[in-house]
Amino acid sequence: MTLPEEILIISPVIVKKYSQVNGDVDENLITPSIYLAQDKYLQPYLGDALMAKIKSDIDADNLSGNYQTLVEQYIFKPLAWWVMVDVVPKLTYKYLNGTLGQYNSEDVTPISDAQMKDEIARARNNAEYYTQRLVDYLCDNSDLFPEYSSNTGSQRSPRTKVTNATTILFSTGRDSINSRPTKLNRYLP
Repeated sequence: MTLPEEILIISPVIVKKYSQVNGDVDENLITPSIYLAQDKYLQPYLGDALMAKIKSDIDADNLSGNYQTLVEQYIFKPLAWWVMVDVVPKLTYKYLNGTLGQYNSEDVTPISDAQMKDEIARARNNAEYYTQRLVDYLCDNSDLFPEYSSNTGSQRSPRTKVTNATTILFSTGRDSINSRPTKLNRYLP
Protein backbone atom coordinates (compact mmCIF):
# COMPACT_ATOMS: atom_id res chain seq x y z
CA MET A 1 0.00 0.00 0.00
CA THR A 2 1.36 3.37 -1.01
CA LEU A 3 0.68 6.44 1.08
CA PRO A 4 -0.74 9.40 -0.81
CA GLU A 5 1.70 12.21 -1.46
CA GLU A 6 1.26 15.17 0.87
CA ILE A 7 1.64 18.70 -0.43
CA LEU A 8 3.45 21.07 1.89
CA ILE A 9 2.31 24.69 1.79
CA ILE A 10 5.46 25.77 3.62
CA SER A 11 8.84 24.15 3.96
CA PRO A 12 10.94 23.66 7.08
CA VAL A 13 13.07 26.54 5.76
CA ILE A 14 10.07 28.91 6.10
CA VAL A 15 9.46 27.66 9.66
CA LYS A 16 13.09 28.42 10.50
CA LYS A 17 12.81 31.87 8.88
CA TYR A 18 9.76 32.95 10.91
CA SER A 19 10.63 31.31 14.23
CA GLN A 20 13.52 30.70 16.62
CA VAL A 21 14.28 27.25 15.21
CA ASN A 22 17.99 27.07 14.49
CA GLY A 23 19.12 26.40 10.95
CA ASP A 24 20.91 23.25 12.12
CA VAL A 25 17.68 21.52 13.17
CA ASP A 26 16.99 18.42 11.09
CA GLU A 27 14.13 19.18 8.70
CA ASN A 28 12.79 15.65 9.23
CA LEU A 29 11.86 16.74 12.77
CA ILE A 30 9.84 19.69 11.43
CA THR A 31 8.06 18.14 8.44
CA PRO A 32 5.53 15.98 10.39
CA SER A 33 4.50 19.07 12.35
CA ILE A 34 3.88 20.92 9.08
CA TYR A 35 1.51 18.17 7.93
CA LEU A 36 -0.34 18.32 11.24
CA ALA A 37 -0.51 22.12 11.36
CA GLN A 38 -1.90 22.29 7.82
CA ASP A 39 -4.67 19.81 8.63
CA LYS A 40 -5.46 20.69 12.22
CA TYR A 41 -4.89 24.44 12.45
CA LEU A 42 -4.94 25.96 8.95
CA GLN A 43 -7.57 24.00 7.01
CA PRO A 44 -10.41 24.88 9.42
CA TYR A 45 -9.87 28.58 8.57
CA LEU A 46 -9.49 28.09 4.82
CA GLY A 47 -12.18 25.48 4.32
CA ASP A 48 -11.72 22.33 2.28
CA ALA A 49 -12.23 23.87 -1.18
CA LEU A 50 -9.71 26.71 -0.77
CA MET A 51 -7.18 24.39 0.86
CA ALA A 52 -7.52 21.95 -2.06
CA LYS A 53 -7.09 24.80 -4.58
CA ILE A 54 -3.93 26.06 -2.88
CA LYS A 55 -2.40 22.57 -2.63
CA SER A 56 -3.32 21.83 -6.25
CA ASP A 57 -1.67 25.06 -7.46
CA ILE A 58 1.45 24.35 -5.39
CA ASP A 59 1.63 20.78 -6.70
CA ALA A 60 1.30 22.01 -10.30
CA ASP A 61 3.83 24.79 -9.64
CA ASN A 62 1.08 27.17 -10.73
CA LEU A 63 0.58 29.35 -7.62
CA SER A 64 0.17 32.93 -8.80
CA GLY A 65 -1.77 36.16 -8.47
CA ASN A 66 -4.13 36.53 -5.52
CA TYR A 67 -3.44 32.98 -4.37
CA GLN A 68 0.30 33.59 -4.23
CA THR A 69 -0.32 36.78 -2.25
CA LEU A 70 -2.61 34.87 0.11
CA VAL A 71 -0.04 32.15 0.70
CA GLU A 72 3.06 34.32 0.99
CA GLN A 73 1.60 37.24 2.94
CA TYR A 74 -1.18 35.63 5.00
CA ILE A 75 -0.58 31.87 5.30
CA PHE A 76 3.19 31.49 5.80
CA LYS A 77 3.30 33.19 9.22
CA PRO A 78 0.31 31.60 10.95
CA LEU A 79 1.23 28.19 9.59
CA ALA A 80 4.86 28.55 10.73
CA TRP A 81 3.69 29.45 14.25
CA TRP A 82 1.14 26.60 14.36
CA VAL A 83 4.02 24.30 13.42
CA MET A 84 5.93 25.68 16.41
CA VAL A 85 3.02 24.82 18.73
CA ASP A 86 3.46 21.18 17.74
CA VAL A 87 7.21 20.95 17.15
CA VAL A 88 8.56 22.46 20.40
CA PRO A 89 8.10 19.28 22.44
CA LYS A 90 9.45 17.19 19.56
CA LEU A 91 12.64 19.24 19.51
CA THR A 92 13.01 18.70 23.26
CA TYR A 93 12.25 15.00 23.46
CA LYS A 94 13.41 12.07 21.37
CA TYR A 95 11.22 9.05 20.68
CA LEU A 96 13.32 5.90 20.73
CA ASN A 97 12.42 2.25 20.43
CA GLY A 98 10.64 1.54 23.70
CA THR A 99 11.33 4.86 25.46
CA LEU A 100 11.04 8.62 25.37
CA GLY A 101 14.19 10.57 26.16
CA GLN A 102 15.34 14.17 26.28
CA TYR A 103 17.89 15.59 23.86
CA ASN A 104 21.10 16.58 25.61
CA SER A 105 24.09 18.54 24.42
CA GLU A 106 27.32 19.75 25.97
CA ASP A 107 26.59 23.34 24.93
CA VAL A 108 22.88 23.52 25.81
CA THR A 109 20.97 22.96 29.03
CA PRO A 110 17.53 21.40 28.49
CA ILE A 111 14.59 23.55 29.54
CA SER A 112 12.06 22.56 32.18
CA ASP A 113 8.55 21.41 31.30
CA ALA A 114 7.22 24.74 32.61
CA GLN A 115 9.55 26.69 30.31
CA MET A 116 8.52 24.46 27.41
CA LYS A 117 4.84 25.17 28.12
CA ASP A 118 5.63 28.90 28.12
CA GLU A 119 7.31 28.56 24.72
CA ILE A 120 4.31 26.67 23.36
CA ALA A 121 1.97 29.35 24.75
CA ARG A 122 4.03 32.10 23.06
CA ALA A 123 3.94 30.21 19.76
CA ARG A 124 0.16 29.72 20.13
CA ASN A 125 -0.36 33.44 20.78
CA ASN A 126 1.66 34.30 17.67
CA ALA A 127 -0.24 31.71 15.64
CA GLU A 128 -3.61 33.05 16.80
CA TYR A 129 -2.57 36.63 15.99
CA TYR A 130 -1.50 35.77 12.44
CA THR A 131 -4.50 33.47 11.95
CA GLN A 132 -6.82 36.36 12.84
CA ARG A 133 -5.06 38.50 10.21
CA LEU A 134 -5.58 35.67 7.69
CA VAL A 135 -9.28 35.36 8.51
CA ASP A 136 -9.79 39.13 8.34
CA TYR A 137 -8.09 39.25 4.95
CA LEU A 138 -10.17 36.37 3.59
CA CYS A 139 -13.43 37.86 4.87
CA ASP A 140 -12.58 41.27 3.41
CA ASN A 141 -11.47 39.77 0.08
CA SER A 142 -13.67 36.70 -0.29
CA ASP A 143 -14.57 37.78 -3.84
CA LEU A 144 -10.93 37.11 -4.84
CA PHE A 145 -11.15 33.49 -3.65
CA PRO A 146 -14.38 31.84 -4.87
CA GLU A 147 -13.37 28.55 -3.21
CA TYR A 148 -13.58 30.24 0.19
CA SER A 149 -17.37 30.12 0.04
CA SER A 150 -17.94 27.21 -2.34
CA ASN A 151 -17.76 24.27 0.06
CA THR A 152 -20.57 21.80 -0.54
CA GLY A 153 -21.78 18.50 0.84
CA SER A 154 -19.32 17.01 3.28
CA GLN A 155 -16.70 19.71 2.67
CA ARG A 156 -15.93 21.82 5.71
CA SER A 157 -16.70 25.51 5.46
CA PRO A 158 -14.11 27.89 6.89
CA ARG A 159 -14.27 29.21 10.42
CA THR A 160 -14.47 32.97 10.58
CA LYS A 161 -13.69 33.40 14.26
CA VAL A 162 -10.32 32.63 15.79
CA THR A 163 -10.71 31.27 19.28
CA ASN A 164 -8.13 32.11 21.90
CA ALA A 165 -6.64 29.11 23.70
CA THR A 166 -6.44 31.06 26.94
CA THR A 167 -10.19 31.65 27.15
CA ILE A 168 -11.41 30.57 30.57
CA LEU A 169 -14.77 28.89 30.98
CA PHE A 170 -16.23 29.60 34.38
CA SER A 171 -18.40 26.92 35.92
CA THR A 172 -21.52 27.37 37.99
CA GLY A 173 -20.08 24.84 40.41
CA ARG A 174 -22.72 22.27 39.50
CA ASP A 175 -22.34 19.08 37.59
CA SER A 176 -24.60 19.52 34.55
CA ILE A 177 -25.56 15.85 34.48
CA ASN A 178 -27.00 15.44 37.94
CA SER A 179 -26.82 18.92 39.54
CA ARG A 180 -24.55 17.83 42.37
CA PRO A 181 -21.85 20.21 43.60
CA THR A 182 -18.46 19.53 42.03
CA LYS A 183 -15.65 18.22 44.26
CA LEU A 184 -13.94 21.62 44.31
CA ASN A 185 -17.04 23.46 45.48
CA ARG A 186 -17.80 20.95 48.25
CA TYR A 187 -14.81 22.31 50.15
CA LEU A 188 -15.34 26.00 49.52
CA PRO A 189 -17.28 28.11 52.04
